[in-house]
This record gives sequence, structure tokens and C-alpha cells, in this order.
Amino acid sequence: MRQRVVRVAVVAALVAVVLLAVPLALAVRSALYAGRHDSLERAALAGAVRVSPDCATGDPVELSAPRAGGHLGLYDPQARLRAGNDPATADAPVHRALGGQAVRGRAAGDLVAAVPVSHAEHVIGVVRASSPAAAVRDRVLVAWAALLGVAVVALTVAVLVARRQARVLAAPLEDLSRHCRAVTEGDLNARAAPSSIA
Repeated sequence: MRQRVVRVAVVAALVAVVLLAVPLALAVRSALYAGRHDSLERAALAGAVRVSPDCATGDPVELSAPRAGGHLGLYDPQARLRAGNDPATADAPVHRALGGQAVRGRAAGDLVAAVPVSHAEHVIGVVRASSPAAAVRDRVLVAWAALLGVAVVALTVAVLVARRQARVLAAPLEDLSRHCRAVTEGDLNARAAPSSIA
């Protein structure tokens, strides 16, 4: 009986932990990647603000320094790198941003945000900010490890509470069973103690 009570409680706790932990783990992953994309887009927008319309005629452009481990670059409408430390050849996010809309994506193991620079309703360039996706992946793995640790602690507590409850619930029944066996063996004076369990 005790094992059955413990098993039911542990299964219920395990189902609850899985139903909570899996969506939470996915939400944490999504939030961390979205947060990094947001910071890349802010960096690209900050770079785009510094680009003068005269850059189309060959004026030099000074972009702000990228975050540690990141890249920031300005591409002209022909998808050539004009300034910054981004790759010399434009990738798919840059080509899509040349269409006039901000783009988020991945390219060559990096998270990328590309923001078009417009003047007189024409795209005169694209600022591309990127950082390694591995850094975000590492943060996701650390968060998942912490979540797994919390789940293990929750299951351990559930097992301990279930064992205690099983002992409390089963003790009166075991006492009653013992007295029933005594009566069947001929001891008619055997009486079970009253239980506080309804």
C-alpha cells in the first residue's frame, strides 16, 4: 500500500514538473535569443543613425565599436562592405534588408540583425550587427541546467513528502490488518485503536 501511494504521488509530481518545465525551458530559450536579437537590432539602429547621406558619394563612415565578440558593418546598395568589421561579402540578411525592412536571422553561426539606411525614400546602405550564436546557446544551456536542478529538487521533495504521507495513511490500515489477523487466529480481545483518518 505504501509503495502504491508513493508511486501515485511521484507520478503526479513528475507530470506537473514536466508540464511546467518543458514550456518554461522553451520560453527561456526563446527569450534569450529574442533578447540578443533585440540588442543586435539596437546596435544596428545606433549605427544607422551615424550614417550620413553623403556616404553614398564616398564620404567615410565611422561606426561605433561593436560589443565584445560582435561585429558591426555598413554595406552599400551593391552589398559591398564600406565600414566596420563585418564579413566582406554580404549575406542573406543584408540582401533582404536592402529591400527596405529590418531583418533578423542567422548566418554562418552568428545571430544577425540588418537595418536599412534610407535617404529620400531610397535605401543607401545596410548596417549589419552580429554576434556568435554559441554565446546565447551557452546561456540557454546554463538556464536549462538550473531548471533541471530545480526539477530534481522538486521531485526529491515530492518523494520525501509522499513517503511520509504514505506512512501516515498506511499506519492505521496496517494496525487494523494486524488486529484482524489476531482475531482470525482466535484472539477475540484484539481491538484496533481509533484512527484520526476519516
